[in-house]
Amino acid sequence: MIKLKLAILLVVVVMTSHTNTTTAQNLKEIQHIKFDDLGWEQLGNKLQRKYVYGEQGMLALFKMDKGAKVPLHQHPNEQTSYIIKGSVKVTMQGKDYIVKAGEVLIIPGNIPHQFECLEDGTLDIDFFAPPRKDWIDGTASYFGDTNKTNNNLEVVAAMDVRPGDVAVSAEGRVFATIHPLGSQKIQLVEIINGKAIPYPSNIYQKNGAKANDAQFDAMLGLIFDKNNQLWVIDMGLELGKTRLWAFDINKNKVIQKIELPSSVAPKGTFTQDVAIDEKNNFAYLADIANPGIIVLNLKTKKARRFSDHTSLQAEDKNMIIKGKIAYFGGKPARVAIDPITLSSDRETIFFGAMNGNSWYKVPAKLLREGKSHSIIGSSIIKVGNKPFSDGAITDANGNHYFTNLQEHAITKLDATGKLTNIIRDNDKLLWPDNVYQGPDGWLYISVNQLDSSPAFTGAKDEGKPPYYIYRFKQ
Repeated sequence: MIKLKLAILLVVVVMTSHTNTTTAQNLKEIQHIKFDDLGWEQLGNKLQRKYVYGEQGMLALFKMDKGAKVPLHQHPNEQTSYIIKGSVKVTMQGKDYIVKAGEVLIIPGNIPHQFECLEDGTLDIDFFAPPRKDWIDGTASYFGDTNKTNNNLEVVAAMDVRPGDVAVSAEGRVFATIHPLGSQKIQLVEIINGKAIPYPSNIYQKNGAKANDAQFDAMLGLIFDKNNQLWVIDMGLELGKTRLWAFDINKNKVIQKIELPSSVAPKGTFTQDVAIDEKNNFAYLADIANPGIIVLNLKTKKARRFSDHTSLQAEDKNMIIKGKIAYFGGKPARVAIDPITLSSDRETIFFGAMNGNSWYKVPAKLLREGKSHSIIGSSIIKVGNKPFSDGAITDANGNHYFTNLQEHAITKLDATGKLTNIIRDNDKLLWPDNVYQGPDGWLYISVNQLDSSPAFTGAKDEGKPPYYIYRFKQ
């Protein structure tokens, strides 16, 4: 029955499609194509491909020999793979699937997976719905060098403690938090000539002592507003208070310290990302502990919380890093809303879960004006797909840049909805925590091997210093 259905599917697709080797055709017209006459495209060692596609689906034939590999990748398209000869091993969600001749494997969209051919002469028919745009427009970048798509990473700092997030001022000064799941000594630093210098001075650092109101506790998310003021969120993991600090970097001094009310941010709140609207004087904090967005009026210091919406929750998907399921708190990680950004005009909030492939938006005005949860919830729209990510930034042109935890990459979602890895390095980008847009076209990345910390391993720290802050130009 499966063979019959796939045979019918093959006829339908071929008759309603055009190929990658012909000129553009009207996809609404019936196309009758002799598939055997299409040329083979060499993708990598021992791996060839040909394909046809229509409006709603794409059919591909892979010819491969033992040892051929399709490296770890993901795509929003559902994939049905039918092995007609030989066998392959497909690795995903921490499990190996051996698929032999006559067997079918169906892979839902946005699940990272990799293929390895186990026998010479293997033939694999793949059907994708919808068609693979990255194949059609030539932007698929996972073939060839399976380790890197770009080796232009420049070291900004090599550190013996884990950086949290990095932020860069208008004039290029680099600041970073020290991740609270790592060191308890220094919390906030400026990178000067590659060295991490306590900021604004050592007096504010916790230095391993008991948390108190006068000093930092657990700093993580940080960002510059358009007035070049530095804002840093202090989760208060020991102190039990969530505080937002603001700094005048020209005077190197604290200019604001706002404590959020315990009714909105009780002890245990884990607000690890923040977005600042300097135009309307609001801050938006993403809380993963009780998944929600905390809305803080920077003038009145009043705060409220938007929560209890599915878009804020983690998706029930495993995070696979180097072939292993990432655990957090003793069970497979399910981390909720984490990256949160604002549009350049400050009128749209973008957000998504770390453990999730969906990127959402909602009008900021609704949260500023304190509209009801039902009104806010009904106004949330999915913008596009994203990788599992710990950080994101949105530029003035409406492009979104994500840290890609599973593929060790920085991934761009452009204004047209196309998702592309713009840099990838399996050796260097070991848990890219956040990405930040600096001046002169530089993108900065903090890399901290967070999945090797005790919070993830449940035991000893398996991290191997140094930890890095990198930068690169697109």
